Amino acid sequence: MHTILVSIDTLRADCIKASPRAGDYLGKYPTKIVLNTESLDNILNSGLYYNNCFSAAPYTSASHAAYFTGKWPLHNGIYEFFNRKLLAPTIFQYAKKQGYTTIFQSDFPIILGPYLGFTKDVDHYFIEDETRALKTLVKNSQNNTLSFFHFAGVHYPYGFHTLKFGGRDYVNKVSLLEKKYHIDNKDKGRPIDILTETFRGKRDTELLLRYKFIIEKLYTQGRYIDLFELYLEGINYFFKHRFKKFINGIKKFVDNNNAILFIFADHGEEWDADSEGHHNTLSDNVLRVPLMVYGKQIKPRVEEGLIRTIDLAPTILSLLPQYDQKNNLDGLKLNIFNSCKKTLAAKYAISQCWTSIATKKQIANYQKKRIKKNQSVKPLNTYLSGESIRTQDNKLTVYYNKDGTISREESTGGTVGLKKILVNYNASKVTEKNKLSRLELKMRNELNNLGYKV
Repeated sequence: MHTILVSIDTLRADCIKASPRAGDYLGKYPTKIVLNTESLDNILNSGLYYNNCFSAAPYTSASHAAYFTGKWPLHNGIYEFFNRKLLAPTIFQYAKKQGYTTIFQSDFPIILGPYLGFTKDVDHYFIEDETRALKTLVKNSQNNTLSFFHFAGVHYPYGFHTLKFGGRDYVNKVSLLEKKYHIDNKDKGRPIDILTETFRGKRDTELLLRYKFIIEKLYTQGRYIDLFELYLEGINYFFKHRFKKFINGIKKFVDNNNAILFIFADHGEEWDADSEGHHNTLSDNVLRVPLMVYGKQIKPRVEEGLIRTIDLAPTILSLLPQYDQKNNLDGLKLNIFNSCKKTLAAKYAISQCWTSIATKKQIANYQKKRIKKNQSVKPLNTYLSGESIRTQDNKLTVYYNKDGTISREESTGGTVGLKKILVNYNASKVTEKNKLSRLELKMRNELNNLGYKV
């Protein structure tokens, strides 16, 4: 049995031409740029697509932790950008115990690698090398495998990721943008955001900082359409120059080995006065993510029910020979095989933003310290800056100040029950000293009393 996961970082649900939501962004970002996602369209049209899947967080680390553990961020330990390690077992650990060969390819090794605990029980770990990872999968075709391929090509610097993949096109694009937006040598500076998610040489780092400086300048000027067009151009470049070859190889492997392929995103991208890309935003266009399943056993269809990223892990675990239905997971198993029976829709989806009181420079220095020591370092102080909870019909979004007071609140429909769920959820945070707290058990009991099956 082969189960393959592919994550396209930052890909919006309405930025796939075959998606039921394709082009929804045009109402906000009028543009003549035409998306070309043909290689992914073929998979979507031939498989199962979830049209209402919501991420647990708008940043890579926390979102993937929810995917891999089947637990809400406050229950798996990773609810911030880069701060704490995983406390819950992942699907790779479960699979390894059952004799599976595990493969993990990451474009973001700093925030999606060993430093936060993502690679436990991973047999083959690759950084920015999907070619070798795919070859390893092919070599293990006679074994049971669970593999993961993460791509950052849609994340800024849009389309390129690094010089390794962007090359001269990347260099020329930065120079062209600096000329277009009149950024001369006197104007050039270091961006506020100096964070990085992968290891870069001096030239690569300088190029990234130049690109980020352009983004920050455009955002300050309110040029949101320009920013979104850069994003769309990046999608096209990534699919043409990197993803097309890879997905063709994966599809061939899936077809020849009766494998199951899951393709998803961790979050989307949004540019407006309240959303700077995907930084600490609870925008629907950032939180709603594409999720598709492809394989010979999967009948093509679109599912409209509400699901969450935490629902992937129990679905993956159900494919293992020894599936323990009593696993203490927050997610629900998705019905991927029986097209006549609808997936059990989730009652609610929760998403949160946790913000550090440190500056981005301080966070970057903290990253370097953690990576250099590769050991426990006192976590940065963070606070809950925003949270959102939704059902199929209602939604509540709350933003907070540093002192915990509400800065603003938005809602549609009834919110009394939703507020109670959020209160209980925030009281159930699992820590290193108390991985399964009594508060979590209390929360489950109270939700069951409210009629929610958890």
